[in-house]
Amino acid sequence: MEVILNPAIILFLTGIAIGQIFKDTLPQFLSKYLGYYLLVSLGLKGGISLRENGFTSEVTNVLSLGVFFALIIPLIAYFYLKNILEIDDAAALSGTYGSVSAITFVTALTYLSSSSQEFDNFMSAVLVVMEFPAIFMALYLVTKNKNKKQNNFETIKKAFLEVPNILLITSLFVGIIFQNQLIGNIDFFTVTIFDYVLYLFLFVMGTRVARRLSEIREKGLNLILFALVTPLIGSILALFASNLFSLTVGNATLLMVLTASASYIAVPAVVKDAIPNANPAIYLGLSLGVTFPFNIIIGIPLYNELAKYFIG
Repeated sequence: MEVILNPAIILFLTGIAIGQIFKDTLPQFLSKYLGYYLLVSLGLKGGISLRENGFTSEVTNVLSLGVFFALIIPLIAYFYLKNILEIDDAAALSGTYGSVSAITFVTALTYLSSSSQEFDNFMSAVLVVMEFPAIFMALYLVTKNKNKKQNNFETIKKAFLEVPNILLITSLFVGIIFQNQLIGNIDFFTVTIFDYVLYLFLFVMGTRVARRLSEIREKGLNLILFALVTPLIGSILALFASNLFSLTVGNATLLMVLTASASYIAVPAVVKDAIPNANPAIYLGLSLGVTFPFNIIIGIPLYNELAKYFIG
């Protein structure tokens, strides 16, 4: 009942319902700029926390785990997808599921906060380091298996220059460098209005997901199952690693959420140019239409309960 009554989930489900009834009710730029705010807020909090904690063994371990999972999950996904999809689609979808969803992560932060569970803000830095390895893996897989000559350096540079990535990385470094000046002065920006912006964003995202549902029904059972099972596999691997490295329940939950999420901003923005033959209805439709709502409604509470049971 606590999960159902969570404002974030209620507004997300309301958005889906509204999106099914009314078409094109909200402009896309609204979700874009709300998302920009959430990324900047996330980066600032992560940078401040990194400066406060320093690069302790715990921080180094969890950052390393993030990079490891961002590399290994695309390989696991590709091993399966290459048997049911063309190489371009398999590589693009693998990269999408190796990367992360910042909004799923932010929703998990709010979920933990609402139930008074402790976590470290430096987990935001794990989000940052997991954005790019999966993009590299997608490019590697498609060029390796098709023997294509492609300027991957230019593609990688383009990935770094995408607005969401610039905002996230820049705000992280601002938080690290100007930590002393920022503490106590940005609470209104990063704390007071944070949840309200997230709730509005999830409502808008619900309307977008509703418009993807018809596409998903056309993709076949194998791909829909992939979009549901892959998050569970990623979260179980993260749970095992969290136990091995003695992470707290809150931090373990967040690592599980990161490994279970799929990108619908960073990777698709790069893939549309780097792997132009890949079908966006597959890699974007599955990440936004299946995995995102699964994680928001079911995944986050499930991962938290698993972390409590095995680690708490």
